[in-house]
This record gives sequence, structure tokens and C-alpha cells, in this order.
Amino acid sequence: MNEYQIIMDRQDYTGQERCDAAPSRGPIFESMRCLSVGLVSVALLLIMLGVLTYNDMIVMFVVIAAAISFYVTIPVVALWLYSFWLAIWRRTRRDRILLYFHIADVILAGATVLAMQSPLYACDADIMANKCDRHGGAMREIVIETRKMVPDSTNFMIEIGNDANKGDVDILTDEQYDRLVKMLKSVDCIGLDLDNSGHCNYSTVMFRREGMGMYSFRFYDVALSAEQRDSLNDDYRLIVYNDSTVFEYGGGVFGPQGFIGKEEFMNRR
Repeated sequence: MNEYQIIMDRQDYTGQERCDAAPSRGPIFESMRCLSVGLVSVALLLIMLGVLTYNDMIVMFVVIAAAISFYVTIPVVALWLYSFWLAIWRRTRRDRILLYFHIADVILAGATVLAMQSPLYACDADIMANKCDRHGGAMREIVIETRKMVPDSTNFMIEIGNDANKGDVDILTDEQYDRLVKMLKSVDCIGLDLDNSGHCNYSTVMFRREGMGMYSFRFYDVALSAEQRDSLNDDYRLIVYNDSTVFEYGGGVFGPQGFIGKEEFMNRR
């Protein structure tokens, strides 16, 4: 080995040694780094859980907590970003471990956005119109049958396939519950919300979830007047389909709050 090779080997070795032994910024700073990464990871996991289970309460809890602790949230996010940069460019054992967590956080955030934007079943006003034309009568029958099952002066809500929002199933017998689930599945719907006290003049049949939002049918007990239809159409969440049926989109914590494609659908009619 010649003298030039010996010098280069020493430079490579000492350079690697300097990089691996990157000076720490102190135990307090490193502890704060780990804390920020842990907080962000927990928040992302909770949001992902809320999105996958369609539980707005979990997502809302994280958002409200972050908003209330604004003066803590901003430094935590800034430190998380700075920690990510350090983990990429430094090669200490701690940085390598934190880098794995940072990459996992990025993947988790991307998966959450993808889950919110890519629903299992797409939905829009045209799909709802087709469903209403084919199964509107059957959905009304479900409402009538359910009113007979639940006690008077009762607000009843159920969403099948979502344990977090399962609703008021305790007032039903096992046989009634199984029958209701079977009826809802027969028309490809996922839930029901009705007021059996007479204070509300419509019942809601939940059709499909998209992200954190919900597409539903409102079936009115009495035909709507022209004035009522115009008033309902002024609501950006609603589309009046006929004199007793209204399409509704309820936005979640994230995502659109209005009925997407409403103007185009109304113009085609």
C-alpha cells in the first residue's frame, strides 16, 4: 500500500468517526426531540384510528387538543421537523432509531390522507338518485317498520358496521336488531336516524360514508311545499330530489363540508 492510499484511508476513517460521533446538543434537547416524535406519532395514530373507524370524536379530540395547546403544538411540530433533518444527516445510534420513527410518521400521515380520499364505495348525487329510484320505497318501509320497534318519544340512531357509532341498539331485542340490519343491508344502506317523538318531520337513512363524511337520504313525512324546497336547496349540504326526499351530505372533521357536485347535478335536472 503506497503513502497516498494510507492518507486517504485515514481521511475516510477519521471522517466517518467525526460523523458517527456528531456532538450531542445536550440531554435536555435530545429528550425534547424524543418527546416531540412520540407526541406526533401518537397524534397520527389516533387520527388514523378515527378515520378507519369513522369515529369523528377521536379525530375531533386530537384537533381540539392541538388547537387549545397552540403554543405547544407549534414548537412540537417545528422540533419534529428539525429532528427529522438531524436524523437524516447525522449517523448516531439515536438518530438512526429516530429516523425509523420519522419515516413511520410520514407513511402513517400519507396512509391517513389516502384513506380519507379513497373511500371503499364512491358516492355522488347521481348514484343517490339511482338508488332512490330503485329502493326509495323499500327504505321508507324500513323507517315505518323501525318506528313500530322502538318506543314512542324516542330518538333512535344506529349505524351498522361501526361499533364506535353503533347507536341505540339496547332498546331493540336481538331479533329486532338482526331484522333491522338485514333490512338495511338489503338496500345497501348502513344506518338509520329517526325521531319517534313527532318533533322532527323526517327520518334519515344513512347510505354511504366517504372519508369522514356521510351521504344520507332524508324522507319527509309530509310533502314539502315549494317554499320549503327552495329553503332546503339553499343549504349547501342538501339537494331536494322530490317533494318528500332530500339528499344530504354531512361533512366530518376533515374534508369537504358541502355536497360536492351539487350545482352540476341541479343544472342537469
